[in-house]
Amino acid sequence: MIRQNGPIKIAAWRLMMEKYQDFMTRFEAEFRARHELSANEFDVLINARPATQVRQRDLLRSLVISRSALSRLLGKLEKRGLVRQEPDPEDQRGVLVTLTEAGVRLCDEAAETNAEVIFAGFAGVTDAEAEEIFQLVSKICPVG
Repeated sequence: MIRQNGPIKIAAWRLMMEKYQDFMTRFEAEFRARHELSANEFDVLINARPATQVRQRDLLRSLVISRSALSRLLGKLEKRGLVRQEPDPEDQRGVLVTLTEAGVRLCDEAAETNAEVIFAGFAGVTDAEAEEIFQLVSKICPVG
């Protein structure tokens, strides 16, 4: 049906968006069931994970949410004991975010769930095909 509704490039875009939505629905269900996390909360944890501290504004650049949504998410995660927020000594307006030990543990567990969902979704795809998909998608470049 998708291919019948216009040029192939529009159909390809539509298919990618549908697959993305399918993955996001599955992530949301699995993170909630296994870890009591939303997909956005996992996104915050995984993007804060590599550093010992990350500036809130740098974290915002890695996410697809608004500043106010990030503040709310960080407040919820802090209340659960998963992150700590403290003033940035180098920028009085800034906030530093750190995962707690509990946050690191939960992030690691949820990262395993994340990988399981991805591997299940790509079960019918060989490594060579995944490489080809990666190369092809890398060619897509919105201009404007």
